[in-house]
Amino acid sequence: MTDDKLSKFEKLQRLQDKYIAELPDKINMLQLKWKQLQTKGDEDVLKEFSRSVHNLAGSAGTFGFSSLSDQARNLEKILVGLQGEFEINKVNNEKISSALVEMEQSAGGGSDFTYIQAESAGHQAAPIELTEPLVYVVEDDPIIAEEIQKQLMYFGYQVKVFQNLNITQEAIKETLPGAMIIDRSLPEGGLEGLQLFDDSDVVLNMGIPIIFVSTRDDWDARLAAVRAGCDAYLKKPIDYGELLDHLEELVAGKELEPYRILIVDDMQVLAEHYALVLRATDMHVKVLTDPSGLFEALKEFKPELILMDIYMPVCTGLEAAKIIRQNNNLAGIPIIFLSTESNQLQQDTAMKLGADDFLQKPISDNRLITSVALRVERFRKLRSLMCHDSLTGLLNHVTIKLQLEGEVARAIRQNSPLAFAMIDIDEFKLVNDRYGHLLGDRVIKNLSRLLLQRLRKSDLVGRYGGEEFAVVLSDTKQDDAFTILDTLRKQFEAIVQTHGGLQFSCTFSVGLSLLKNGDDANSLIFRADQALYQAKKAGRNQVIFLE
Repeated sequence: MTDDKLSKFEKLQRLQDKYIAELPDKINMLQLKWKQLQTKGDEDVLKEFSRSVHNLAGSAGTFGFSSLSDQARNLEKILVGLQGEFEINKVNNEKISSALVEMEQSAGGGSDFTYIQAESAGHQAAPIELTEPLVYVVEDDPIIAEEIQKQLMYFGYQVKVFQNLNITQEAIKETLPGAMIIDRSLPEGGLEGLQLFDDSDVVLNMGIPIIFVSTRDDWDARLAAVRAGCDAYLKKPIDYGELLDHLEELVAGKELEPYRILIVDDMQVLAEHYALVLRATDMHVKVLTDPSGLFEALKEFKPELILMDIYMPVCTGLEAAKIIRQNNNLAGIPIIFLSTESNQLQQDTAMKLGADDFLQKPISDNRLITSVALRVERFRKLRSLMCHDSLTGLLNHVTIKLQLEGEVARAIRQNSPLAFAMIDIDEFKLVNDRYGHLLGDRVIKNLSRLLLQRLRKSDLVGRYGGEEFAVVLSDTKQDDAFTILDTLRKQFEAIVQTHGGLQFSCTFSVGLSLLKNGDDANSLIFRADQALYQAKKAGRNQVIFLE
């Protein structure tokens, strides 16, 4: 069986088997170095001996040798006292010799657990996979159903329409949606007995988010809908901006990019164990056993957290952290140190040098996952606050310009095409004057949502200011860029903007420029801005390309 077909537990078991197979050699090497120290005191040998004991203290517990880990940690404390004043007196000689005997016995006693047993004990049936962003719409009016479907599809949702709940329930048995929109007429009066589904229904059991639509907007109707299992409530006529807000929260919010974790540890088998544990929770993990490759890994992999051992040969984790923190572009990346170090002074020193957390080896798999996830989530929130516009969630003015500079440099280096566009909502002042600034904000959010949903993940979108947006299309030629932006223009014009009982549409104009010889970010912005001016002057609601 190939490695990619093995389960998480089988992969962990293989690592444990490998560790157990190598353990006798590790113990023999310790005993050999100890004999060298007894014969002739040498500080370099003592450092190697101490590092081997340190690695054993950190790794043994991870692979089920908890007694061996404790014994190695106690021996490490004895060896710390010998640093700088190398002299093995009779008492220390007896303590170290006795500790090595105990460690050999513990190593031969076998591991405390196996991963295959853990897999069998905890085996459960796999849940039905959600196929997001698929939305089921239950609506018996074909005209309304078609309009809901059309509006949601502009924003990248897959939509299936059903006339009644019975048909919907049959479809759910085949494919589980990310959410359901149910339009149901509610009678006047008491609604205490309102039930959308049976108590044993798959919709309720699987936790499918439900958005309820009705002509009623009173307390009793909303309370009845909540008690029936609804997650959101909309009054007719549907405000599609509000509907999209709910879908974004209930469905799209689940589609998070995997966390990117860089593990730096000179002990390969232990680093691979951590990597397997984190990958099992869908994190992207890269392992580095030599800190000298850090800069290249940071540049290419772009981690959101560094998990690093403190005690490594050639370059310690503390030294590596100090180098990272000297680079302003890397200063915000969280660093979690892993070590058997229990001395609070040493831990405080590590924190002062730029660590965000300190985890003591051995660490349980669950604590490792939790600690990493919490730190990355906090990092993402802080980065989002600094780099994104608060209203739209798009990159802010400063960040989109910096990202454009990076893309220009990459395109020049790789000799690849690059397109840049400035987008401006037409006659936006009239929208604000006629409907108010809150509705104007809603229009801005709808456009930002459209751009995020319909462009590629590799494309960059920013709010340049007010009702103006910037779009960076990497690896995109002129004709393709024009087609993409013109399609977006037509889709935005077709989106229904809602204000009370009124419905209207908005348009935007686009200025497009392409990277050419001698260009930098500023020249791209200048030509796109000039092209946008021409689009406005020529009557708005069009895309203009400027050489």
